[in-house]
Amino acid sequence: MNTHQIITSHLEAAIEMHRNVDLGSWEQAITALALASAAELPLLIEEAEGVMGRIDHDYNCKWCRGKLDAGTPPQSFYCTN
Repeated sequence: MNTHQIITSHLEAAIEMHRNVDLGSWEQAITALALASAAELPLLIEEAEGVMGRIDHDYNCKWCRGKLDAGTPPQSFYCTN
């Protein structure tokens, strides 16, 4: 596997773990961000930051907390609250 595939694999794992409400998703996303930063891959850095932002939002939003994607308009990645 090349660096891009390894980072993408960590991001996919983070997303899948988050869907299954597995607390290991944050660690996978941080690993992906660290690898992307070390490899100086700006697109994957942005992608990792986006995944981390989504995880943070879903656990800390007053509206969505505990209910992934609750109240999220179909055209929006994040809820509007």
